[in-house]
Formats: sequence, C-alpha cells, structure tokens
Amino acid sequence: MPTLVRDGKITEDSWEYQVDELSSPQTGSILNLEAFTQEVNRELYGVLVDGSVEIEDVIDQVKCAALIAISFTAFADGRGLSLAYLLRSRYDYRGELRAVGEVLPDWTPYMLRSGFDSFELADSRAAETAIACMQWMSDHYQGSVVQPSPRFRRPSEEK
Repeated sequence: MPTLVRDGKITEDSWEYQVDELSSPQTGSILNLEAFTQEVNRELYGVLVDGSVEIEDVIDQVKCAALIAISFTAFADGRGLSLAYLLRSRYDYRGELRAVGEVLPDWTPYMLRSGFDSFELADSRAAETAIACMQWMSDHYQGSVVQPSPRFRRPSEEK
C-alpha cells in the first residue's frame, strides 16, 4: 500500500484518486488530466499528469489545481523533475506538488530541490528510507527552487 511522505514525515493522505469516471468527483479527489479539464471548479481537485507531458500545452488548465501529482512511470525517467521545476520557477505554481509512481527513496532529496512537497512511496519501509535520505545533507552548493541562490552568493551568516 502506498505511503505518503510530506514535510519529512509519514502522514495520512487526505486526497483520493477518482477511479470511477462515471461518478461525480468529490472535493479532495485526484482526477486524470482529461476528467480534470472538464470540471468547472478545478481548484477543488487535484490532477494527475504524466511526467512526459508538455507543460506548456496544459498549464492554463492545471495551474489552478490544489494539487498536481506528477507520475514517474520509470525509475530512470527524470522528466518529472524538470516538470516540477518549471511549474515552480516559470509558472509560479504554489499548490502541492506530489511525486507518484516509480518514486525511489534516494531521489527524494533531488525532488525536494526541484519543487516537490510530497511523495507517494511503495510502502512504509521505502518512506522511512526516503525520510532518512532527505535529512542527510543540510545545505547544497547549487541553487534550486527551494534556495535559488548558490551557496557562494549567500551572505556568510546563511551558510
């Protein structure tokens, strides 16, 4: 059963995937992109997008979503990282970004730096490993979505 990690700890998931496309979605449902674009009050729902989607093609539809779940379909496919980075930096998306699918625990520190807030991992063991991976480094030399300035450009008291 998937386990959710948010804010560095295992937490309950208040969102549910909308499996039955015939029923009306409830607030707090994560919809596929097609169903999401047909909704009027999109800010009440989350949307599931594939990491390979061209964000420029769908940004007008998804930018109001309360949650965007980016699906990683293969462990070696990093396009979801780029998608998260673009959503945060270019399109100023402020809602929750969630990594789902083939999420590897040791990728979570990089996912955090790309703009993800939460991670859906395979089980509690993977979630605990992800939490440990996120805590092993306190600072980074390169800039990121989280800390845009590289370390050498920050005042010495921030280092």
